[in-house]
Amino acid sequence: MHKYMARFIVAVLAATAQIGRAQAPSEPEVNVPPAAHAAIAAPQASDPYEFSAADSVTNAIRLSRIADGVRFTWPRTGTRWDTALLAVRSWGAEQDPWVEVSVGEFGIQQHLDPNAVGVRWLNLSGLRQQLANGAEVIIRTHAVTLDAETTTLRLFNNHLDLQQRILVIAPHPDDAEIAAFGLYADRQASVVTVTAGNAGDMNYRASVSDPAEHYALKGYLRAVDSVTVPWQGNIPPERTANLGYFDGRLDSMYLAPMETFPEVYGANTDVALYRRANLSKLVSGAARSNTWQHLVEDLVEVLRKVNPGIVVMPDPRLDTHPDHEFTSVALDQALEQWQGSPIFLLYTNHADDNHYPYGPAGTVVSLPPGELHVSMQKIYSHPTAHALQIRKLFALESMHDLRLSPDEQMTCSSELIAHRPDYPRIPEVDYFRRAPRANELFYVFDKTGERAAIHEFLAHYTAAQGTRSALQAH
Repeated sequence: MHKYMARFIVAVLAATAQIGRAQAPSEPEVNVPPAAHAAIAAPQASDPYEFSAADSVTNAIRLSRIADGVRFTWPRTGTRWDTALLAVRSWGAEQDPWVEVSVGEFGIQQHLDPNAVGVRWLNLSGLRQQLANGAEVIIRTHAVTLDAETTTLRLFNNHLDLQQRILVIAPHPDDAEIAAFGLYADRQASVVTVTAGNAGDMNYRASVSDPAEHYALKGYLRAVDSVTVPWQGNIPPERTANLGYFDGRLDSMYLAPMETFPEVYGANTDVALYRRANLSKLVSGAARSNTWQHLVEDLVEVLRKVNPGIVVMPDPRLDTHPDHEFTSVALDQALEQWQGSPIFLLYTNHADDNHYPYGPAGTVVSLPPGELHVSMQKIYSHPTAHALQIRKLFALESMHDLRLSPDEQMTCSSELIAHRPDYPRIPEVDYFRRAPRANELFYVFDKTGERAAIHEFLAHYTAAQGTRSALQAH
Protein backbone atom coordinates (compact mmCIF):
# COMPACT_ATOMS: atom_id res chain seq x y z
CA MET A 1 0.00 0.00 0.00
CA HIS A 2 2.90 2.37 0.75
CA LYS A 3 4.15 2.27 -2.83
CA TYR A 4 0.72 3.35 -4.13
CA MET A 5 0.51 6.24 -1.70
CA ALA A 6 4.03 7.32 -2.64
CA ARG A 7 3.07 7.43 -6.30
CA PHE A 8 -0.04 9.50 -5.60
CA ILE A 9 1.82 11.98 -3.37
CA VAL A 10 4.55 12.39 -5.99
CA ALA A 11 1.86 12.96 -8.62
CA VAL A 12 0.22 15.67 -6.53
CA LEU A 13 3.55 17.38 -5.79
CA ALA A 14 4.66 17.28 -9.42
CA ALA A 15 1.36 18.38 -10.90
CA THR A 16 1.00 21.42 -8.62
CA ALA A 17 4.54 22.73 -9.23
CA GLN A 18 4.93 25.83 -11.39
CA ILE A 19 5.34 25.27 -15.10
CA GLY A 20 8.59 26.50 -16.61
CA ARG A 21 9.17 30.01 -17.86
CA ALA A 22 7.02 30.88 -20.91
CA GLN A 23 8.78 31.62 -24.20
CA ALA A 24 8.29 34.95 -25.91
CA PRO A 25 5.49 34.86 -28.49
CA SER A 26 6.34 34.61 -32.13
CA GLU A 27 4.49 34.48 -35.40
CA PRO A 28 6.34 31.85 -37.46
CA GLU A 29 5.01 29.98 -40.39
CA VAL A 30 3.42 26.93 -38.85
CA ASN A 31 2.50 23.70 -40.54
CA VAL A 32 -0.68 23.00 -38.56
CA PRO A 33 -1.49 19.27 -38.54
CA PRO A 34 -4.90 18.30 -39.90
CA ALA A 35 -7.61 17.30 -37.47
CA ALA A 36 -7.36 13.69 -36.49
CA HIS A 37 -11.12 13.42 -36.57
CA ALA A 38 -12.15 16.04 -39.11
CA ALA A 39 -14.97 13.84 -40.34
CA ILE A 40 -16.76 14.06 -37.02
CA ALA A 41 -15.78 17.61 -36.12
CA ALA A 42 -18.84 19.29 -37.62
CA PRO A 43 -21.55 17.53 -35.53
CA GLN A 44 -19.64 18.28 -32.30
CA ALA A 45 -18.51 21.78 -33.15
CA SER A 46 -21.23 23.56 -31.15
CA ASP A 47 -20.94 24.23 -27.43
CA PRO A 48 -23.24 21.98 -25.32
CA TYR A 49 -23.38 24.65 -22.59
CA GLU A 50 -25.77 27.59 -22.73
CA PHE A 51 -24.90 30.31 -20.22
CA SER A 52 -27.25 32.88 -18.79
CA ALA A 53 -26.26 36.18 -20.38
CA ALA A 54 -27.11 38.14 -17.22
CA ASP A 55 -24.81 36.08 -14.97
CA SER A 56 -21.44 36.50 -16.67
CA VAL A 57 -19.42 38.95 -18.75
CA THR A 58 -18.05 37.97 -22.15
CA ASN A 59 -15.14 39.32 -24.15
CA ALA A 60 -14.25 38.53 -27.74
CA ILE A 61 -10.70 37.13 -27.87
CA ARG A 62 -8.54 36.68 -30.96
CA LEU A 63 -6.28 33.62 -30.75
CA SER A 64 -3.11 33.89 -32.84
CA ARG A 65 -1.04 30.93 -34.01
CA ILE A 66 2.43 30.34 -32.58
CA ALA A 67 4.81 27.46 -33.25
CA ASP A 68 3.56 25.27 -30.42
CA GLY A 69 0.03 26.53 -29.83
CA VAL A 70 -1.87 29.81 -29.70
CA ARG A 71 -1.63 33.11 -27.84
CA PHE A 72 -3.80 36.12 -26.99
CA THR A 73 -3.67 39.39 -25.08
CA TRP A 74 -5.75 39.71 -21.94
CA PRO A 75 -8.37 42.43 -22.52
CA ARG A 76 -9.33 45.41 -20.40
CA THR A 77 -12.25 43.62 -18.74
CA GLY A 78 -13.53 46.38 -16.47
CA THR A 79 -15.09 43.85 -14.11
CA ARG A 80 -14.17 41.88 -11.01
CA TRP A 81 -14.20 38.12 -11.39
CA ASP A 82 -13.27 34.91 -9.57
CA THR A 83 -13.66 32.37 -12.40
CA ALA A 84 -12.54 32.70 -16.03
CA LEU A 85 -13.30 30.25 -18.83
CA LEU A 86 -11.97 30.48 -22.39
CA ALA A 87 -13.71 28.64 -25.23
CA VAL A 88 -11.32 26.88 -27.61
CA ARG A 89 -12.05 24.66 -30.58
CA SER A 90 -10.15 21.41 -30.97
CA TRP A 91 -9.92 20.07 -34.51
CA GLY A 92 -8.09 16.93 -33.54
CA ALA A 93 -6.46 15.30 -30.53
CA GLU A 94 -4.60 12.16 -29.60
CA GLN A 95 -5.07 9.86 -26.61
CA ASP A 96 -3.78 12.22 -23.91
CA PRO A 97 -4.21 15.83 -25.06
CA TRP A 98 -3.27 18.68 -22.73
CA VAL A 99 -2.33 22.33 -22.71
CA GLU A 100 -0.05 24.60 -20.71
CA VAL A 101 -1.49 28.05 -20.12
CA SER A 102 1.12 30.55 -18.93
CA VAL A 103 1.54 34.23 -18.18
CA GLY A 104 5.21 35.05 -17.75
CA GLU A 105 6.71 32.63 -15.25
CA PHE A 106 3.39 31.34 -13.97
CA GLY A 107 1.42 28.54 -15.56
CA ILE A 108 -1.19 25.84 -15.16
CA GLN A 109 -1.89 22.52 -16.88
CA GLN A 110 -5.26 21.31 -18.10
CA HIS A 111 -5.89 17.94 -19.75
CA LEU A 112 -8.66 17.38 -22.28
CA ASP A 113 -10.65 14.27 -23.07
CA PRO A 114 -9.01 11.74 -25.40
CA ASN A 115 -9.56 12.49 -29.11
CA ALA A 116 -11.27 15.77 -28.20
CA VAL A 117 -13.08 17.43 -31.10
CA GLY A 118 -15.20 20.56 -30.87
CA VAL A 119 -15.60 23.31 -28.27
CA ARG A 120 -13.84 22.89 -24.93
CA TRP A 121 -13.56 25.37 -22.06
CA LEU A 122 -10.13 26.13 -20.60
CA ASN A 123 -10.22 27.17 -16.95
CA LEU A 124 -7.89 30.16 -16.49
CA SER A 125 -8.97 30.96 -12.92
CA GLY A 126 -5.70 29.74 -11.40
CA LEU A 127 -3.88 32.64 -13.11
CA ARG A 128 -6.17 35.34 -11.72
CA GLN A 129 -3.35 37.27 -10.05
CA GLN A 130 -1.37 37.42 -13.31
CA LEU A 131 -4.20 38.20 -15.73
CA ALA A 132 -4.02 41.97 -15.87
CA ASN A 133 -4.86 44.24 -18.79
CA GLY A 134 -2.43 43.63 -21.65
CA ALA A 135 -0.93 40.43 -20.21
CA GLU A 136 0.29 38.00 -22.84
CA VAL A 137 -1.28 34.56 -22.45
CA ILE A 138 0.47 31.59 -24.08
CA ILE A 139 -1.39 28.30 -24.65
CA ARG A 140 1.05 25.56 -25.59
CA THR A 141 -0.62 22.47 -26.97
CA HIS A 142 0.40 18.85 -26.55
CA ALA A 143 -1.23 16.13 -28.72
CA VAL A 144 -4.06 18.49 -29.70
CA THR A 145 -4.70 21.11 -32.40
CA LEU A 146 -6.55 24.27 -31.36
CA ASP A 147 -8.05 26.60 -33.90
CA ALA A 148 -6.63 30.14 -34.16
CA GLU A 149 -9.88 32.11 -34.28
CA THR A 150 -11.95 34.73 -32.52
CA THR A 151 -13.49 33.11 -29.48
CA THR A 152 -15.21 33.85 -26.15
CA LEU A 153 -13.70 34.65 -22.78
CA ARG A 154 -16.38 34.30 -20.09
CA LEU A 155 -15.90 35.84 -16.63
CA PHE A 156 -17.95 35.03 -13.53
CA ASN A 157 -18.16 37.04 -10.32
CA ASN A 158 -19.99 34.78 -7.90
CA HIS A 159 -19.92 36.99 -4.79
CA LEU A 160 -19.91 33.81 -2.69
CA ASP A 161 -19.85 34.31 1.06
CA LEU A 162 -18.20 31.10 2.25
CA GLN A 163 -18.61 32.21 5.87
CA GLN A 164 -22.28 31.23 5.62
CA ARG A 165 -23.52 27.85 6.80
CA ILE A 166 -22.74 25.28 4.11
CA LEU A 167 -24.67 22.02 3.69
CA VAL A 168 -22.92 19.38 1.59
CA ILE A 169 -25.26 16.62 0.38
CA ALA A 170 -23.45 13.43 -0.68
CA PRO A 171 -25.14 10.39 -2.28
CA HIS A 172 -22.51 7.97 -0.90
CA PRO A 173 -19.72 8.02 1.64
CA ASP A 174 -16.70 9.66 -0.08
CA ASP A 175 -18.73 11.84 -2.50
CA ALA A 176 -18.52 14.92 -0.26
CA GLU A 177 -14.75 14.58 -0.07
CA ILE A 178 -14.28 13.91 -3.79
CA ALA A 179 -16.37 16.90 -4.83
CA ALA A 180 -15.97 19.46 -2.08
CA PHE A 181 -13.37 18.70 0.61
CA GLY A 182 -11.49 21.86 -0.35
CA LEU A 183 -14.68 23.91 -0.15
CA TYR A 184 -16.02 22.59 3.16
CA ALA A 185 -12.75 22.18 5.08
CA ASP A 186 -12.28 24.66 7.94
CA ARG A 187 -15.68 26.26 7.37
CA GLN A 188 -19.09 26.29 9.06
CA ALA A 189 -20.18 23.25 7.07
CA SER A 190 -22.39 20.23 7.67
CA VAL A 191 -21.88 17.03 5.66
CA VAL A 192 -24.90 14.76 5.19
CA THR A 193 -24.67 11.49 3.27
CA VAL A 194 -27.85 9.93 1.87
CA THR A 195 -26.89 6.25 1.53
CA ALA A 196 -24.77 3.89 3.60
CA GLY A 197 -22.84 2.77 0.51
CA ASN A 198 -23.91 -0.84 1.10
CA ALA A 199 -23.64 -2.02 -2.51
CA GLY A 200 -21.08 -2.28 -5.29
CA ASP A 201 -18.05 -4.58 -5.28
CA MET A 202 -17.88 -7.35 -2.70
CA ASN A 203 -14.63 -5.94 -1.33
CA TYR A 204 -14.45 -8.01 1.84
CA ARG A 205 -15.61 -11.40 0.62
CA ALA A 206 -12.37 -13.00 1.86
CA SER A 207 -13.49 -12.11 5.39
CA VAL A 208 -17.29 -12.39 5.07
CA SER A 209 -18.61 -14.65 2.31
CA ASP A 210 -22.38 -14.32 2.87
CA PRO A 211 -23.59 -11.41 0.67
CA ALA A 212 -26.13 -10.03 3.15
CA GLU A 213 -23.63 -10.08 6.03
CA HIS A 214 -20.88 -8.74 3.79
CA TYR A 215 -22.86 -5.72 2.64
CA ALA A 216 -24.15 -5.02 6.15
CA LEU A 217 -20.50 -4.83 7.25
CA LYS A 218 -19.49 -2.77 4.24
CA GLY A 219 -22.40 -0.37 4.71
CA TYR A 220 -21.63 0.19 8.37
CA LEU A 221 -17.92 0.75 7.72
CA ARG A 222 -18.72 3.31 5.04
CA ALA A 223 -21.38 4.98 7.19
CA VAL A 224 -18.78 5.42 9.93
CA ASP A 225 -16.36 6.84 7.34
CA SER A 226 -18.96 9.35 6.14
CA VAL A 227 -19.44 10.86 9.60
CA THR A 228 -15.82 10.78 10.80
CA VAL A 229 -13.61 11.55 7.78
CA PRO A 230 -14.95 15.15 7.52
CA TRP A 231 -13.21 15.72 10.85
CA GLN A 232 -9.99 15.81 8.82
CA GLY A 233 -11.46 18.99 7.35
CA ASN A 234 -12.27 20.27 10.87
CA ILE A 235 -15.95 19.32 10.56
CA PRO A 236 -16.79 17.51 13.83
CA PRO A 237 -19.16 14.50 13.92
CA GLU A 238 -21.79 16.75 15.53
CA ARG A 239 -22.18 18.38 12.10
CA THR A 240 -22.27 15.19 10.02
CA ALA A 241 -24.88 12.48 9.47
CA ASN A 242 -25.56 9.41 7.37
CA LEU A 243 -29.26 8.93 6.57
CA GLY A 244 -28.68 5.21 6.05
CA TYR A 245 -30.76 4.73 2.89
CA PHE A 246 -29.76 1.87 0.66
CA ASP A 247 -27.14 2.20 -2.04
CA GLY A 248 -28.40 1.40 -5.55
CA ARG A 249 -32.08 1.88 -4.69
CA LEU A 250 -32.86 5.59 -5.15
CA ASP A 251 -34.13 5.43 -8.73
CA SER A 252 -36.50 2.57 -7.88
CA MET A 253 -37.67 4.41 -4.77
CA TYR A 254 -38.42 7.52 -6.82
CA LEU A 255 -40.70 5.56 -9.16
CA ALA A 256 -42.66 4.08 -6.20
CA PRO A 257 -42.37 6.69 -3.43
CA MET A 258 -44.61 4.92 -0.88
CA GLU A 259 -43.11 1.46 -1.36
CA THR A 260 -40.56 0.00 1.07
CA PHE A 261 -37.45 -1.36 -0.65
CA PRO A 262 -35.07 -3.88 0.94
CA GLU A 263 -31.30 -3.75 0.55
CA VAL A 264 -29.94 -4.92 -2.80
CA TYR A 265 -28.26 -7.99 -1.26
CA GLY A 266 -30.45 -8.71 1.75
CA ALA A 267 -33.93 -8.59 3.25
CA ASN A 268 -33.33 -5.69 5.66
CA THR A 269 -35.64 -2.67 5.17
CA ASP A 270 -34.63 -0.59 8.23
CA VAL A 271 -32.17 2.27 7.63
CA ALA A 272 -31.53 2.52 11.39
CA LEU A 273 -29.02 -0.32 10.95
CA TYR A 274 -26.63 2.24 9.47
CA ARG A 275 -27.76 5.33 11.38
CA ARG A 276 -26.15 3.90 14.50
CA ALA A 277 -22.92 5.33 13.07
CA ASN A 278 -24.21 8.87 13.73
CA LEU A 279 -23.12 10.98 16.67
CA SER A 280 -25.14 14.05 15.70
CA LYS A 281 -28.82 14.81 16.20
CA LEU A 282 -29.46 15.85 12.60
CA VAL A 283 -31.66 12.75 12.09
CA SER A 284 -33.35 10.30 14.44
CA GLY A 285 -31.83 6.90 15.09
CA ALA A 286 -35.23 5.22 15.50
CA ALA A 287 -36.47 2.47 13.18
CA ARG A 288 -37.21 3.89 9.72
CA SER A 289 -38.23 2.03 6.58
CA ASN A 290 -36.40 2.58 3.31
CA THR A 291 -38.90 4.65 1.28
CA TRP A 292 -38.67 7.70 -0.95
CA GLN A 293 -41.22 9.54 1.19
CA HIS A 294 -39.08 9.04 4.31
CA LEU A 295 -35.97 10.20 2.45
CA VAL A 296 -37.63 13.46 1.44
CA GLU A 297 -38.97 13.99 4.97
CA ASP A 298 -35.49 13.46 6.43
CA LEU A 299 -33.96 15.96 4.01
CA VAL A 300 -36.58 18.52 5.03
CA GLU A 301 -35.57 17.98 8.66
CA VAL A 302 -31.89 18.42 7.80
CA LEU A 303 -32.57 21.66 5.90
CA ARG A 304 -34.53 23.08 8.82
CA LYS A 305 -31.88 22.16 11.40
CA VAL A 306 -28.88 23.34 9.38
CA ASN A 307 -30.58 26.35 7.72
CA PRO A 308 -27.81 26.66 5.12
CA GLY A 309 -26.92 29.70 3.05
CA ILE A 310 -25.12 27.45 0.55
CA VAL A 311 -26.20 23.94 -0.52
CA VAL A 312 -23.74 21.65 -2.33
CA MET A 313 -25.31 18.79 -4.32
CA PRO A 314 -24.82 16.72 -7.50
CA ASP A 315 -25.90 18.03 -10.90
CA PRO A 316 -28.15 15.23 -12.22
CA ARG A 317 -27.72 16.38 -15.82
CA LEU A 318 -23.95 15.83 -15.78
CA ASP A 319 -23.44 13.19 -13.09
CA THR A 320 -24.39 9.84 -14.59
CA HIS A 321 -24.75 7.74 -11.40
CA PRO A 322 -28.47 7.06 -10.65
CA ASP A 323 -27.99 7.55 -6.90
CA HIS A 324 -26.41 10.94 -7.59
CA GLU A 325 -29.20 11.93 -9.94
CA PHE A 326 -31.98 11.03 -7.54
CA THR A 327 -30.28 12.42 -4.46
CA SER A 328 -30.71 15.80 -6.11
CA VAL A 329 -34.31 15.05 -7.10
CA ALA A 330 -35.13 14.11 -3.50
CA LEU A 331 -33.44 17.24 -2.21
CA ASP A 332 -35.37 19.36 -4.71
CA GLN A 333 -38.64 17.91 -3.40
CA ALA A 334 -37.51 18.65 0.16
CA LEU A 335 -36.74 22.24 -0.81
CA GLU A 336 -40.39 22.70 -1.78
CA GLN A 337 -41.28 22.22 1.91
CA TRP A 338 -38.51 24.49 3.23
CA GLN A 339 -38.69 28.25 2.96
CA GLY A 340 -34.98 29.01 2.61
CA SER A 341 -33.37 30.50 -0.50
CA PRO A 342 -29.73 29.38 -0.50
CA ILE A 343 -27.17 29.51 -3.26
CA PHE A 344 -26.69 26.10 -4.88
CA LEU A 345 -23.30 24.71 -5.88
CA LEU A 346 -23.76 21.63 -8.06
CA TYR A 347 -21.01 19.13 -8.85
CA THR A 348 -20.33 15.98 -10.84
CA ASN A 349 -18.30 12.99 -9.65
CA HIS A 350 -19.26 10.57 -12.45
CA ALA A 351 -18.81 11.65 -16.07
CA ASP A 352 -17.34 10.02 -19.18
CA ASP A 353 -17.34 6.53 -17.65
CA ASN A 354 -15.46 7.85 -14.61
CA HIS A 355 -12.50 9.14 -16.64
CA TYR A 356 -13.32 12.82 -15.99
CA PRO A 357 -11.51 14.89 -14.83
CA TYR A 358 -8.59 14.12 -17.09
CA GLY A 359 -4.87 14.11 -16.50
CA PRO A 360 -2.80 13.68 -13.33
CA ALA A 361 -3.60 14.84 -9.83
CA GLY A 362 -2.82 18.49 -9.19
CA THR A 363 -3.86 19.75 -12.62
CA VAL A 364 -6.82 21.98 -13.43
CA VAL A 365 -10.46 20.88 -13.69
CA SER A 366 -12.86 22.49 -16.15
CA LEU A 367 -16.27 21.69 -17.62
CA PRO A 368 -16.72 18.08 -18.76
CA PRO A 369 -17.40 17.50 -22.45
CA GLY A 370 -21.04 16.83 -23.16
CA GLU A 371 -23.46 15.85 -25.88
CA LEU A 372 -26.73 17.15 -24.41
CA HIS A 373 -27.73 20.80 -24.18
CA VAL A 374 -27.12 22.02 -20.61
CA SER A 375 -28.22 25.39 -19.22
CA MET A 376 -25.91 27.15 -16.75
CA GLN A 377 -26.13 30.29 -14.66
CA LYS A 378 -22.62 30.62 -13.25
CA ILE A 379 -19.45 28.57 -12.80
CA TYR A 380 -17.29 28.72 -9.68
CA SER A 381 -13.72 27.40 -9.67
CA HIS A 382 -12.70 27.02 -6.03
CA PRO A 383 -8.89 27.09 -5.63
CA THR A 384 -7.32 24.33 -3.55
CA ALA A 385 -3.82 25.13 -2.39
CA HIS A 386 -1.14 22.45 -2.45
CA ALA A 387 -1.39 21.77 1.30
CA LEU A 388 -5.17 21.42 1.00
CA GLN A 389 -4.77 18.93 -1.85
CA ILE A 390 -2.60 16.78 0.42
CA ARG A 391 -5.23 16.92 3.17
CA LYS A 392 -7.88 15.93 0.65
CA LEU A 393 -5.77 13.04 -0.63
CA PHE A 394 -5.43 11.56 2.86
CA ALA A 395 -9.09 12.14 3.67
CA LEU A 396 -9.90 10.04 0.60
CA GLU A 397 -7.36 7.41 1.60
CA SER A 398 -9.20 7.11 4.93
CA MET A 399 -12.31 5.86 3.12
CA HIS A 400 -12.55 2.06 3.22
CA ASP A 401 -13.97 1.81 -0.29
CA LEU A 402 -11.16 3.85 -1.87
CA ARG A 403 -8.31 1.76 -0.50
CA LEU A 404 -7.42 -1.91 -0.76
CA SER A 405 -9.12 -4.39 1.57
CA PRO A 406 -7.08 -5.94 4.41
CA ASP A 407 -6.70 -9.18 2.44
CA GLU A 408 -5.45 -7.32 -0.62
CA GLN A 409 -2.97 -5.39 1.48
CA MET A 410 -1.67 -8.58 3.10
CA THR A 411 -1.26 -10.42 -0.19
CA CYS A 412 0.05 -7.37 -2.03
CA SER A 413 0.63 -8.34 -5.67
CA SER A 414 0.17 -12.10 -5.37
CA GLU A 415 -1.44 -13.50 -8.51
CA LEU A 416 -2.71 -16.52 -6.58
CA ILE A 417 -5.29 -14.47 -4.66
CA ALA A 418 -8.66 -13.50 -6.15
CA HIS A 419 -8.88 -9.72 -6.18
CA ARG A 420 -11.72 -7.29 -6.73
CA PRO A 421 -12.19 -5.91 -10.28
CA ASP A 422 -10.23 -2.68 -9.65
CA TYR A 423 -7.14 -4.47 -8.27
CA PRO A 424 -4.47 -3.42 -8.86
CA ARG A 425 -5.61 0.19 -8.89
CA ILE A 426 -6.58 1.53 -12.31
CA PRO A 427 -5.20 5.07 -12.70
CA GLU A 428 -7.69 5.97 -15.44
CA VAL A 429 -10.64 5.84 -13.01
CA ASP A 430 -8.91 6.13 -9.63
CA TYR A 431 -10.13 8.90 -7.32
CA PHE A 432 -6.61 9.41 -5.98
CA ARG A 433 -5.85 10.75 -9.46
CA ARG A 434 -9.16 12.40 -10.20
CA ALA A 435 -9.97 14.18 -6.95
CA PRO A 436 -6.95 16.08 -5.54
CA ARG A 437 -6.81 18.96 -8.01
CA ALA A 438 -5.74 22.57 -8.24
CA ASN A 439 -9.41 23.49 -8.00
CA GLU A 440 -12.90 22.14 -7.34
CA LEU A 441 -15.53 23.04 -9.92
CA PHE A 442 -19.16 23.95 -9.15
CA TYR A 443 -22.16 24.98 -11.23
CA VAL A 444 -23.81 27.89 -9.40
CA PHE A 445 -27.58 28.43 -9.32
CA ASP A 446 -30.15 30.40 -7.39
CA LYS A 447 -33.30 28.60 -6.25
CA THR A 448 -35.11 29.18 -9.53
CA GLY A 449 -32.12 27.97 -11.53
CA GLU A 450 -31.71 24.87 -9.35
CA ARG A 451 -35.36 23.99 -9.88
CA ALA A 452 -34.98 24.44 -13.65
CA ALA A 453 -31.88 22.18 -13.67
CA ILE A 454 -33.75 19.39 -11.86
CA HIS A 455 -36.72 19.70 -14.21
CA GLU A 456 -34.33 19.62 -17.18
CA PHE A 457 -32.94 16.32 -15.90
CA LEU A 458 -36.39 14.86 -15.21
CA ALA A 459 -37.58 15.75 -18.70
CA HIS A 460 -34.69 13.76 -20.22
CA TYR A 461 -35.22 10.94 -17.73
CA THR A 462 -38.96 10.68 -18.47
CA ALA A 463 -38.30 10.69 -22.21
CA ALA A 464 -35.68 7.94 -21.79
CA GLN A 465 -38.08 5.88 -19.69
CA GLY A 466 -40.72 6.20 -22.40
CA THR A 467 -38.27 5.12 -25.08
CA ARG A 468 -37.18 2.16 -22.97
CA SER A 469 -40.80 1.09 -22.41
CA ALA A 470 -41.53 1.34 -26.11
CA LEU A 471 -38.54 -0.83 -26.99
CA GLN A 472 -39.51 -3.43 -24.39
CA ALA A 473 -43.04 -3.51 -25.80
CA HIS A 474 -41.65 -4.53 -29.18
